[in-house]
Amino acid sequence: MFDAIFEFSAGTLNFFYELVPNYAVAIILLTLLVMLLTTPLTLKGTRSMIKMQLLQPELKKIQDKHKGGDRQEMNQELMAFYQENQLNPLGGCFPLLVQAPVFLLLFRLIDGLTKRGDGGTFDPKYLDEGSKLYRDLSGETEMVAFGLDLSESTTQALGQSIVHGLPYLALILIMIGAQYLQQKQVSARGSAAAALPQQQILLKVMPAFFGIISIGFPAALVVYWVTSSIYRIGLQGYITKSLYGGEDSIGKQATAAAAEARALREKEKGTKGGGAAAPPAATSPPDKTPPPSAGNGLGSGRYQPSSKKKKRKKR
Repeated sequence: MFDAIFEFSAGTLNFFYELVPNYAVAIILLTLLVMLLTTPLTLKGTRSMIKMQLLQPELKKIQDKHKGGDRQEMNQELMAFYQENQLNPLGGCFPLLVQAPVFLLLFRLIDGLTKRGDGGTFDPKYLDEGSKLYRDLSGETEMVAFGLDLSESTTQALGQSIVHGLPYLALILIMIGAQYLQQKQVSARGSAAAALPQQQILLKVMPAFFGIISIGFPAALVVYWVTSSIYRIGLQGYITKSLYGGEDSIGKQATAAAAEARALREKEKGTKGGGAAAPPAATSPPDKTPPPSAGNGLGSGRYQPSSKKKKRKKR
């Protein structure tokens, strides 16, 4: 089954290579195709993250309700809340996780295309022997494009000489810079600080992680990473304009709601740390109206959770 996937991917790469007989350009075109196919998942994940931020004050109320009580009961109520509002707690992380299988696919594909036979020359796998890509790679020892051997890693290139390895190192630095530029785009719209802790960690660690591990991988994979990173910069620009453009946009509302929930958590920490204690609940009049912070903080004209369970006060 996996061989069939690799053969299909190799056939697609050969199709682009026949259009433009350059290894790097063919990889770039294949990467753009993959990015176009995964863009709907990225947009869906972004909307899921925004919706999660919008509902953070409501989630905070559920957590406060069960504070010091039965944790299993709280988890059950949270799961019911997620299902009722069609939420996936990890939906915002899904686009990042999708990159792993795509990377593994291309890694195996490039590794197969540059697999060496007994004579030290390429014996390409997954390609039809009559294809142009197979004919051009078979019996060769290098996969050269724009002066770089794409089958060679940065570690191998630097092992020959620093001068020889500089272009490979520059390619990795471009990739890391492009990924951090994406992070800056996200931070500029205020959603990075409001993101879930898991998402914050991924945003900070992933660029450096990819940069470190890519040193030992063929340059062809770095070409994929650079291309995908530049594509995502454009995609993030579109997301910022379409979902975060204007103070009344759903993205801005989500950032405000997440900031409200975060402020409530900080207030609780300050109280526990020796701050002024809140007055006992018994001193409050029975019919006192809850403070505004108990709601979602978005105003009557903004997003409201689709909760179907409403309690009526007995008079």
